[in-house]
Amino acid sequence: MNNYFAGIKTIEELRKKYRELLKQYHPDNDGGSVEVTQEIIAEYDRTFADLSKENKSGESSSYDDEAENEAFKSIINDIIHINADIEIIGTWIWIHVGYEYRELLKSVGFKFAPKKKCWCWHYGEYKRYHKKEVSLAEIRMKYGSQTVHNKSKQFALD
Repeated sequence: MNNYFAGIKTIEELRKKYRELLKQYHPDNDGGSVEVTQEIIAEYDRTFADLSKENKSGESSSYDDEAENEAFKSIINDIIHINADIEIIGTWIWIHVGYEYRELLKSVGFKFAPKKKCWCWHYGEYKRYHKKEVSLAEIRMKYGSQTVHNKSKQFALD
């Protein structure tokens, strides 16, 4: 049995590694395999459960909600084949892509943010607590950002 998530200490690291592995082994990609993808998902679930237990006994984390985790995995699986830049900022997923993926993105729960000119997804209901417009640059500075550049099925993670 492979140990795809060896050395992972946080849920953020786990999610980053999960995205990297799916980009490499997802059946929609060249060289991908259903069996390997299923192994990765099963190991991800076990590792997530272990890390969640650690977080509950120590520090609290916004990622320890099982329903949010399942939604995140589902969304990543649905969009991993899109030829676009995918950005993870905090618990939000932002996709910088044109009109061609509109129907797919809407069907999996993304909303278009016209002022930011990109699609976004967030688990659950979002309630805005202020009236000030916040730019993506300001959001990136506050929460950090990971970008996946997808160029014709060739992926690189910043």
